[in-house]
Amino acid sequence: MWPFSSKKPTATVRAHTHITGDGEAVIDVRGQTCPGYLLAINKAVDMLDEGTEARLLISYPPCGDDVRAWCRERHIDYLGLSQAEGMWQIRIRK
Repeated sequence: MWPFSSKKPTATVRAHTHITGDGEAVIDVRGQTCPGYLLAINKAVDMLDEGTEARLLISYPPCGDDVRAWCRERHIDYLGLSQAEGMWQIRIRK
């Protein structure tokens, strides 16, 4: 039993974000599932300047369709998806 509560604590929704030397944002939400990873991406992208390209690093399998729909809703350019080494990389432009 958890002290002060009968519920197990939930993971914090957050993205690790950094800007590369060429101005690309890398937003890492590996290890998070839906809806947490989308909430973290949304918050991180809100901090970016208009026109910034970003590479999203995600380990959640249905991420492609989820992020594509999120991009349509937010009017963000979905530039593509690739998979390598147990993760997905999705490129977007704010």
